[in-house]
Amino acid sequence: MLKFTNKILIYFILFIFCSAHSPWSSYLNYRAKHLLIMSVKTDAPTYPFSELLIKYINKELPEAQSKPARAKDFERVQSLFSTNQMPLVLLSKQNAKDLINGEGEFKEFGSTDANVLYGFGDLILLIQPSLPNRHAWLLLNALKKSKSVFKDGISPDKLADIGEAHPGAIMALNGEEMPDS
Repeated sequence: MLKFTNKILIYFILFIFCSAHSPWSSYLNYRAKHLLIMSVKTDAPTYPFSELLIKYINKELPEAQSKPARAKDFERVQSLFSTNQMPLVLLSKQNAKDLINGEGEFKEFGSTDANVLYGFGDLILLIQPSLPNRHAWLLLNALKKSKSVFKDGISPDKLADIGEAHPGAIMALNGEEMPDS
């Protein structure tokens, strides 16, 4: 009888562990609710500057609920960005170029489709090409309202050596009306 009770107890414990749900849906909900700006630990200046960007985006677009996201390495950056899990990534100029072209730190992972949203001195904010023009327009307009962030700003059309500018960013810089999509 004791052996049977022990078996039941073991099966019950296994059932509890096996039936527990993963937090994956929580991650998806979090990413859907917040505008995440990814940086990477090994590209040191990106994280503090991403926090500054988030401060200004949340001031102008509180509904975006921007948050920083910090990848542990370049492989994780490429993985999350190339699979559209992160809408924005902030990298130093050379790393941004390397991500798009699959060179340097990203050589073994391949090239990644990305557009330039804006440049800040040596830092480049890349955006998913699939993001609607409206979203890029709203982001750039929010950032334009902060002169302290933009004092060293570089228009995306002047960063063609890095990558193609997002059409919504160009629309915002040209003073065009906010697009419908």
